[in-house]
Amino acid sequence: MQMNVVLNGDVVPEEAVGLPLNDRAFQYGDGLFETLRYQHHEVRFWADHYDRLTRGMEALSIRLPPQFTSDRLQSQVIELLKANHLLDQTSRIKLQVWRQTGGLYTPTSFQPHYLITARTGSAFALSEKTIVGFFDAVRLSPSTVSAYKTLNALPYVLAGIAKQQQQADDLILLDTHGHLAECIASNLFWLVGDVLFTPSPTSGCIEGILRRQLIRRAPHHGLSVQEGLFLPEVLTRADAVFCTNISGIQWIRRIGETVFDETLMNRIRPVFADL
Repeated sequence: MQMNVVLNGDVVPEEAVGLPLNDRAFQYGDGLFETLRYQHHEVRFWADHYDRLTRGMEALSIRLPPQFTSDRLQSQVIELLKANHLLDQTSRIKLQVWRQTGGLYTPTSFQPHYLITARTGSAFALSEKTIVGFFDAVRLSPSTVSAYKTLNALPYVLAGIAKQQQQADDLILLDTHGHLAECIASNLFWLVGDVLFTPSPTSGCIEGILRRQLIRRAPHHGLSVQEGLFLPEVLTRADAVFCTNISGIQWIRRIGETVFDETLMNRIRPVFADL
């Protein structure tokens, strides 16, 4: 079946999209993206995605065109889902924004191109990661752009390769001082009693959309939230460890020699019951 995309506001066939060799996304990774979930006939957490996207564009000095409003952009997502016959299915949407062509490291344009793609996706789910380790070859550092999903993803690519080599289900990345940061494609959380811990954005981790939801919701379920910089050994004292992304919650069974009791995840389940 022919799939369509939205390119700069227009729905066009996927095969009609071509990028020149001097495109800045290809040459410099000069852009960012959002991955969204469409489920139960709505784009989940759209306001948070749009907020992160536009703040990321500001951080990259990519101008927000007048037509790039939340309502108009969301209507283009819905139009694309309709064109791809996905309105009644759970779908995975990717929204990419990058700077228009011109210049070398120093750009000559601050205007964006943008592309929206949509595919059939999986519903939000609770799953398990049996074996998780650490990735220490490349460390993360905080910056004005580290909270956003930029097109410069080499630390995560290399961590993904290391995960394959270690035959692990995921790896935890560290910051430049050895503090916990995040997993390869998800934010990291752990529970100790009634306190939910997660690395601060000052670790260089991405400020995930599901991360936002848990931080907002946890106090309403009797849990306090503590963000900060933590060394890996704190996980050995955790009741439960899990990670979060657009696909759902991934409970971690074992990190190194430390094994976690799945039943202790029950304390956190009400927080993400309707995500």
